[in-house]
Amino acid sequence: MGLKDQALEQENKLSLWHLAWPIGIELLLQFLMGAVDTVMVSRIGDEAVSAVGVSNQVIQSALTVFALINAGISVVVARKWGGRLREEARKTAVLGVQANLVMGLIGSLLFFFGTSAVLRYMNTPEDVVHYASPYLTFVGSMTIIVLLHFVINAVVRSTGNTRGPMYITIGMNLLHLVLNYVLIFGALGFPEMGIQGAALSSMISRFAALLVSAWLLWRTFHPHWRMREWFKLEIPLLKEVLQVGLPVTFTAVSWGYSQIIVLALISRMGTTTLASYTYIQTIQQFTWMIAAAIGGGLQIRIGQYYGAGRLKEVDRSLAQAIWPGIALSVVVSAMIFLFGTPLMRLFTSDDAIIELSLPILAMCMLWQPLRVIGFCASNSLNIIGEAKYVAMLTVFGMWVLVSGGTYVFGISAGFGLIGVMCALILDESVRSAAFLLRWKRRSVQWNKNP
Repeated sequence: MGLKDQALEQENKLSLWHLAWPIGIELLLQFLMGAVDTVMVSRIGDEAVSAVGVSNQVIQSALTVFALINAGISVVVARKWGGRLREEARKTAVLGVQANLVMGLIGSLLFFFGTSAVLRYMNTPEDVVHYASPYLTFVGSMTIIVLLHFVINAVVRSTGNTRGPMYITIGMNLLHLVLNYVLIFGALGFPEMGIQGAALSSMISRFAALLVSAWLLWRTFHPHWRMREWFKLEIPLLKEVLQVGLPVTFTAVSWGYSQIIVLALISRMGTTTLASYTYIQTIQQFTWMIAAAIGGGLQIRIGQYYGAGRLKEVDRSLAQAIWPGIALSVVVSAMIFLFGTPLMRLFTSDDAIIELSLPILAMCMLWQPLRVIGFCASNSLNIIGEAKYVAMLTVFGMWVLVSGGTYVFGISAGFGLIGVMCALILDESVRSAAFLLRWKRRSVQWNKNP
């Protein structure tokens, strides 16, 4: 293969479509995994569904907090890989696994011993605590498995291989679906375990996926790792990772706590409101996949171009991602609203919950396109060295606009979930505008100094 053919092949591998569609499929499968959990658990009752919703929100917040270094790892691996510094990319991958082993162990222990305190702190209704306490303890205790799986998949994707993690996720979801059926409902001679069966199914399927992901990581880098590398800390690479990782971590910690506060405020609105919010969050994950898939592919693309010093391609990439993302999110959000009632009836037969949810689904047609802009722009700014700016503005939005807005609009003004959505839309609008202005400033600098 000639140099021209090699260059063309590399460009095809870095096309947004090539990078994004496997991420989209993977996220779709993860969404279906969560939706299947919710649908199956809903046969137990709305309190059980609320328990899963509260638990998953706590777990997601905690995973974001404990994923101390993963954002920096992904960015640095993409830069090194794009700059053809493969040995440094390999060492960065080792650093990511080392860090997540430590943080995953800490997270697992905290969940094992601290579940009751977290649920009390969130003002979780007593009828929900009955289901949530054992579920959150069990699922949270496997934080170490989840974090290792996340960082390995992130490293592999940063090299441009987005299909491998997708295939692994397909297998994980199929296994999870089968185990859910036999463990929740006691099929094929297994004991009927209810919500605890959903937790056990999740643990087994995720552990199997981790083993396959570890094998894929081992095959990605050549030469393969040597044992002594796992006991060595690469200080220069750690500093480079932390330049991105620390601001993102600060944002993540803030996001985790602010989400718990928001969920605690929604819990004060009653079980019906909390159940509605849980169902809406589940349904809207389908739309969020668009932003996450395009943003994930964009991060790899910009990271490799930036590492290679190709600033014109970096500059063009953001707009090439945002416009199709907005169009797709509008279409999908509109479809969800039009079929809102039958979609909600997949989860509940309570007419009060359905009636409460439909106006929120309408507001998502504005909220979701704004999320596309904010997510893509913030990811891009992180890669080009603007992580501190992104962190400061995002933390302001989380605490002042989202958490404060939820209290002011949702509770004080009495608008309930509509008030919560107003706060979310305000936050996304402010941050998206600020991020785009910041990107424009960097674009002007690149054009002056090509």
